[in-house]
Amino acid sequence: MKLRESPFINRRKKTIEFYVHHVNSTSAAHIALAGTFNHWAPDELQMKPAKDGFWKISIPMLPKGKYYYKFCIDDRMWMEDIENPLREPDGVTGFNSVLTV
Repeated sequence: MKLRESPFINRRKKTIEFYVHHVNSTSAAHIALAGTFNHWAPDELQMKPAKDGFWKISIPMLPKGKYYYKFCIDDRMWMEDIENPLREPDGVTGFNSVLTV
């Protein structure tokens, strides 16, 4: 079950909602959102478990611009947003997801 597209810009609530499906949700202690909008801090934007293995977070609307982000799982694994087809190489071995506001 998919909750919404990720990221979802909710102009009515002036928020941006992110969702991630972590198949092994029972083994993840926590998942955080990190990106250029919070200096890639993996401990600031903690996601909350939803249903069916989904995790979610809603952040205040960001100023217009282009942002990069990933999900940090248990402080050890970084993962791009596979629901978001917009991504660019991260300069290492993976990808950053792209959000344009």
